[in-house]
Amino acid sequence: MHLNRSYVTPFITLVFLVVGITGLFMFFHLFDGYTEVVHEFLGLFFVIFAVFHVIINWKALKIHFKKGVFFPAALAVAVMSILFIVQQHYNPKVDTIVLERIIKAPIDDVFRALQVDSVEALKRFEANGISIDGAATMEEIWTNNDATPEEVFDLITDY
Repeated sequence: MHLNRSYVTPFITLVFLVVGITGLFMFFHLFDGYTEVVHEFLGLFFVIFAVFHVIINWKALKIHFKKGVFFPAALAVAVMSILFIVQQHYNPKVDTIVLERIIKAPIDDVFRALQVDSVEALKRFEANGISIDGAATMEEIWTNNDATPEEVFDLITDY
């Protein structure tokens, strides 16, 4: 496969702009719920095109490695990332707290909190081969049924 700079450069530039703008929207909670999906999926494309960019520009990048520019930059990014992770651990966002509590809450309480008809939700579970027998929490439902959390929540909320 031959990578062509005239294709990779415009793609990585445009994807970078969209990922950056959607990241800003998410930071300031603009268009919540819409920007996340664009940000996440184009983030994957950004990584792919970044790898292509590195491959195409490897000779020039080696010069920067020799100048010792990458080590301080990598260290700064690593330190900032660790600080963000630690901050999130000790000061979690409200949606993280709510989701963790819903996951651990009794199933009947989850249905009430999400304003879901439990009879209909149980029918959807049954129709999709998911049993709630022996499960007291949402987490136990997906663990006992070898399902994903998304599958269980989608069946409960009928999305």
